[in-house]
Amino acid sequence: MGHRHKPFYRISVADSRSAATGKFLEQIGHYDPNQNPPVVKVNEASALKWLKQGARPSDTVRSLFHREGIMEKSQLVIKGKITETTPAKARAALKNRPKVHKKVKEAEATAAKESLAAAVKATAAAATAAAAAATAAAAEAPAEETPAA
Repeated sequence: MGHRHKPFYRISVADSRSAATGKFLEQIGHYDPNQNPPVVKVNEASALKWLKQGARPSDTVRSLFHREGIMEKSQLVIKGKITETTPAKARAALKNRPKVHKKVKEAEATAAKESLAAAVKATAAAATAAAAAATAAAAEAPAEETPAA
């Protein structure tokens, strides 16, 4: 769904026999990658119900469910280790990660290299200035007088 260059996806459950016609059984959520960080809204109870009945998520939906903690929770519910009312543990490292464009990363890397080069030049210039000052101080210092005989 959405418009050109502004995608918006529905997460729906479809029967494998009618998936090609676009008919679906239930819409259980949506995914909006345009937001920063991307927004994923899923009806967890419906998702668990369908996963428990044997629904197989697509690769993309599986990764979204993994990010939200629904895949792990469904496995634990099926094994009987937790109940369906236990809240899912969303993966904090994956959930609210802001989108960063590749060009922004390259610009940050270039800026870091330039600042490091500037720091090295400044350190070298300071060392050169300190050496020149020490040489000048040694040249201006009065020579030791030799005792007159």
